[in-house]
Amino acid sequence: MKEFIKNHEKEVKIGLIVFIVILILLILWLFIFPSFSNNKYGDRLKDKNKHKITNEVISKIKDKAKENESVIKVDYHDEGRILNFIVTVDSNLGLDQAKEVANNMLKEIDGDDQKYYDIQFLIDSSEKSDNYPIIGYKNKGSDNINFGKAGGK
Repeated sequence: MKEFIKNHEKEVKIGLIVFIVILILLILWLFIFPSFSNNKYGDRLKDKNKHKITNEVISKIKDKAKENESVIKVDYHDEGRILNFIVTVDSNLGLDQAKEVANNMLKEIDGDDQKYYDIQFLIDSSEKSDNYPIIGYKNKGSDNINFGKAGGK
């Protein structure tokens, strides 16, 4: 073996360099380039088309919230598999009534969609209040909204 390498030193060096370059390219292709894809969620959103939240559904949810006269405004945006609702209420609305507004909004979302998305409710008042803001969160594996510590105190 030593004699072969000694007789073909130039070819062995070229072969070794080619092997190292191929190995480096393989490592780059497998580990580096996938992280440059344009989808920051990977394949976590592959079924999102099956669970599309349409503008009609969002309108129904907002209308359901506004049935309570103390609800001033409802904003919505989604972030991957999280539906975010920001509800602005009158500062005189009690915490229990505010939580009931969120529960009524949740009822407008189909059961299968509730099992696909996490849903957040940020309930804030139009004026400074000791009771607000509060945050409610419903995990896709849960049936109920869990509210954090209520109020600003």
